[in-house]
Amino acid sequence: MNTTSPQGLQISTPTDTTIVLTRTFDAPRRLVWEAMFTPDRMRRWMLPPPGWTMATCECDARVGGKLSVSWKSDEADPVMTLRGEFTEVALHEHAVHTETMALGSGQTVGSLVEKHEFADQGAGTAMSITQTYDSKEDRDGALASGMDQGMEACYQKLDALLGERSQGNAAVNAR
Repeated sequence: MNTTSPQGLQISTPTDTTIVLTRTFDAPRRLVWEAMFTPDRMRRWMLPPPGWTMATCECDARVGGKLSVSWKSDEADPVMTLRGEFTEVALHEHAVHTETMALGSGQTVGSLVEKHEFADQGAGTAMSITQTYDSKEDRDGALASGMDQGMEACYQKLDALLGERSQGNAAVNAR
């Protein structure tokens, strides 16, 4: 399976247990990295589903560092959590972390290993995320969830934020 959304997110399934997501951003690699792994920046582009708000966002992108994001709604606090640990980090190049998603009740709904890779592409950055699931069924469930639409909506918001930061950096560098 290979699909491309009109907005730019590309999805492929090279094996029965992996999803590879690729996206290019019109910003330097350092800014994309910071946006992906700095909590105050993550909060600005990681859009929750309608009716939810982000309750916690913690990210310590270093080996042994933790990832913890939770969302709440009027019905539940939390309604969903995402937790993981970084197992490999090369600053501005790649990061690998575990990821477990659970409902507010504590029931696990997904577990995977996720690798982010960042590469210069002209003045922009190509980002590739490889998600490795425990089974084909888990991978197929993630694909069927509508993750592509949600991720692309988030990445469009990230595009706008990166544009603001790039323009700010250009103004500072011009002085």
